[in-house]
This record gives sequence, C-alpha cells and structure tokens, in this order.
Amino acid sequence: MRLVLSTSVLAVLLSGCGSTPNNPSVDLETPKAAGDYAQCVFQKWQRLKPDAKLIESKGHYKLLISGKVAQDNILEVFKGNPNTRAFLYQRAPLASAFGHSALEKAARDCL
Repeated sequence: MRLVLSTSVLAVLLSGCGSTPNNPSVDLETPKAAGDYAQCVFQKWQRLKPDAKLIESKGHYKLLISGKVAQDNILEVFKGNPNTRAFLYQRAPLASAFGHSALEKAARDCL
C-alpha cells in the first residue's frame, strides 16, 4: 500500500514538470533594429526591477529577471528579416489571465 501511495505521489509531482510547455507567453514583432528594441525594453525593465540583466550575442538579445528559484521572466529578441521578433516567457501562473503584466506592457510600449 505504501509503495502504491508513494508511486502515485511521485507521478503527480513529476507530471507538473512534463506538463509545462516551453512556449512563449507573448510573441511580438517590430520594425525596429533588435539592439534598439532590446535597449528600450531593458531600460523600462530596470525601472521596474533593478536586477534585470541584458545578455547580448550576435543578432540575439536576452533580457532576464530572476525569481527566488529560477529565471521567471525572459525576453528573447532576434534580428529578423525584415522585422525583429521578440518572445516573452513568463513563469507567473495566470499572468495572462488577468491582463498584461508591467513587464509585458513595457515590451509592448517599445514596439
């Protein structure tokens, strides 16, 4: 009986890991250059969360805001042809159910 119970509990706990998709919460597109857009969003995010970080690589930018356990908000910006694409990943549960978060609003304001 204990084996069945512990196996059931383990299965329920692991199902949470498998059911979280890695799809972006928001998919954005802008005619601005990737670097200009990333800098605009970064400045706004820093006003909201001073610990925001901007990581830059060739044609790709990543804005990060850390939570207590992991990266909770990530904005990836890619240089596109002709437009720049941005993908916002938010880990906050029900974030989109109650309207736009302040971070999402900042990302949209820079479009």
